[in-house]
Amino acid sequence: MLGVVTGLKSEAKLLRGLDVMCISTGGRAHIARAKIDRLVSRGMHGLVSFGIAGALLPNLRTGDLVIADRVVTERGEIWPAHQPWVEALLRLTAQARDSGPDDDVPHHAAARRSEGHANAGPAWPSGRDDATDVTAPGKTGSERGAKVGAILGLDRMLSSPRDKADAFARTAALAVDMESQHVARAAASRGLPFIAVRAVSDQASEALPAVMAGFVDMDGRTKMSAVAAALILGRVSLGELRQAGGASQCAHQALLRCRGALAGLC
Repeated sequence: MLGVVTGLKSEAKLLRGLDVMCISTGGRAHIARAKIDRLVSRGMHGLVSFGIAGALLPNLRTGDLVIADRVVTERGEIWPAHQPWVEALLRLTAQARDSGPDDDVPHHAAARRSEGHANAGPAWPSGRDDATDVTAPGKTGSERGAKVGAILGLDRMLSSPRDKADAFARTAALAVDMESQHVARAAASRGLPFIAVRAVSDQASEALPAVMAGFVDMDGRTKMSAVAAALILGRVSLGELRQAGGASQCAHQALLRCRGALAGLC
């Protein structure tokens, strides 16, 4: 059986009915490590990091898919993904894109990828695109196919578009999340294959109020009390919530198209 690690409970719900075992960590490093250890102890034959991510590559758009051929950290750690799974996911997600399922997609109004405030866009590094692009010409959003390259694993949220640009310049990673490094490390230590598949929620040039980092609990569920408190205190606007919710829904729709692809790995 495959073990699947998500940050949000809504991401795990997309895989209901598949022969996989899902855990959600709420984007918390200590929770992720402990839960992954328990998951592996139940006899998983491989691990998958699955969910939304923040883009680092400037031309990635909301709803684009990133399939990791490796997971990297700022400390220079590198874990190669299982290449046969990378190739299988590329093939199967392309088929899913062409067929286009009509499933209803659950989503949260508050995305957990919070990038703080920024008054101006960053000066992007040029000529840096360390990725295989399998995007179909003329496609947009979640219909555009996938990019293959590095995913950066962090235990913190990047604070601004400038921070994203800096991370991209240092690592050449396409996207950033807070689960993939823990999945990769656990798989490597146990000799298990792993893969990471992520859908872009916030683009590299976008910022979200940092308060959104507290909108998710340790099980990956939205804390509506925290959302309401932030609205009342003026720490986030209704418009910002709506924008984040729309981006999250788009990313979830892209992830839903990976459902059959992950089933093919089981």
